[in-house]
Amino acid sequence: MVNKSSFGRGLNSSMLNSYVLNVILCCSISVFLFILSITNSSFIKSARYNVMSIGKPFFIFVQKPFQLINQSITYFDEVTKAKKINEELIKENKALKKQLDKNNFLILENRRLKNIMDIKEVDYLKKITARILIDAYKDDGSILYIDVGKNDGLKINDVVFNEKGLIGRVIELGSNSSKVLTIFNQNSIIPVTSIESKKSFFVQGRKERLELKHVEQKFDLKHGEIVVSTDAAGYFKEGIKIGRIFKTLNDVFLIPFAKNTDSIYVNVLIYNFKKEFKD
Repeated sequence: MVNKSSFGRGLNSSMLNSYVLNVILCCSISVFLFILSITNSSFIKSARYNVMSIGKPFFIFVQKPFQLINQSITYFDEVTKAKKINEELIKENKALKKQLDKNNFLILENRRLKNIMDIKEVDYLKKITARILIDAYKDDGSILYIDVGKNDGLKINDVVFNEKGLIGRVIELGSNSSKVLTIFNQNSIIPVTSIESKKSFFVQGRKERLELKHVEQKFDLKHGEIVVSTDAAGYFKEGIKIGRIFKTLNDVFLIPFAKNTDSIYVNVLIYNFKKEFKD
């Protein structure tokens, strides 16, 4: 009978010895792989490339399910969001349809009431859009020219304005162009009234501001109150915005809302006072 050595019995029976061997084996492999990683030999480089080439299909195969899962989650999330957006658009469409039906009803009702009251459309008021052709800087912007004239129905003293307020009035007419005297010109005198203090007076052009004329106790005017046109001169329509009152310790004047430099397009108000008064 052969007796086994104590070393062999301890090596086979002890879990500690098995663990030590595994640790030594793993450390050896790690050291070996580390040495290979820092080695620049052509054989090692070729081996790395071959391992990566062989393993690439495996990595793609492993990655594909996760990619499909991610795409599926993204797709269902977008479908959910699209469904919510579609529901909101349906509600908005219904609301707009109701508003459109209401507007159409009001239009029809307005026509019906006009027929009942026998109201006719007036033709003594018309607004057309014009383009500024020349901005005369030599006159401090007090004269400008627009690309509409007699052929468009314009007359002398027709009012020129933009979305901010009055700019001036037509003083000369050509077939397809007109000369406009702006409110900044010293020859421009406009009858006006103040909204809050209810004072009627005139304003005269003075470069970037308008001087107050024929007004009693001008310091009674309120700072910042709006001033609008009146029809006292016979060619300005009542209620066109001119500007705001500006008060200092020594003077009171008007700062206009509109300037001819605001844009290259203006509106012209064609207003027939004679026809209105005749009617």
